[in-house]
Amino acid sequence: MAERPRTYTAEGVILRRRNIGEADSIFTVYSDREGKFDAVARGVRKTRSKMRGHLEPLTRSRFLIAKGRSLDVFAQAETVHHYRAVREDLDRAATAVYCAELVDRFTAERAPQEGLYSLLLGILDALEDGCGITVARYFEVQLLALSGYDLALDACALCTTPLAAEDTLLSPSAGGLVCRLCRPQAEGGRILGVRAVKVLRYARRATLDAFAALNLDPDLDAELRTALALVIRHTLERDLAATRFLEDVRRLPGPHPAPSPDGRVE
Repeated sequence: MAERPRTYTAEGVILRRRNIGEADSIFTVYSDREGKFDAVARGVRKTRSKMRGHLEPLTRSRFLIAKGRSLDVFAQAETVHHYRAVREDLDRAATAVYCAELVDRFTAERAPQEGLYSLLLGILDALEDGCGITVARYFEVQLLALSGYDLALDACALCTTPLAAEDTLLSPSAGGLVCRLCRPQAEGGRILGVRAVKVLRYARRATLDAFAALNLDPDLDAELRTALALVIRHTLERDLAATRFLEDVRRLPGPHPAPSPDGRVE
């Protein structure tokens, strides 16, 4: 059997960090080739650390990593994209943190999911370019599909009957939209208006650029956000820290101040 290489290279987005000891930090990274993995950066919190500016949550970087017994170690790091405009706007930063936590929660260690890294980069690039934070709805729908939880949106999730153009129940337990006759079997959910249903279907088939061009009014986005949050909570069987962060940001009077330098939610 060939011996594993002692070092390897990777490119990825840093999802979060955890500080340990006096100067070290463990970073969770999502990359195209490696999937999600943890690695430690020794002395990264020291002022003179050469990797300090390249290892921050929501940063896309290239790494040289040394294999460790229990935890791999960053040997080198180089920033590919810092997403500075995202960091300087609290609404966009909170949305990016939320999307990063979704990736973290929906993925297993060292298990790449085809298309997910591109989706994550796409949402960060869109936010950096000034797209509205409603692109998070696109991210949620696409992430569910890539993770094996694709929502049934064109026909009833329970009886497969084509759905009428009317207010329709989105049921987390059923895995999608449910017709009027099947509602009693659906174990709850949220009723969506016709416009919201159309947006969900569009989010499933459109490109990110096309979806970003939609002008979702606040009420429609809130309707979709609440419904998809129910689906995500049901799927993960837990609440997200970033969801609470987003709600706190929405309640702040504008204009919103810039977030902390690492943009993370503890």
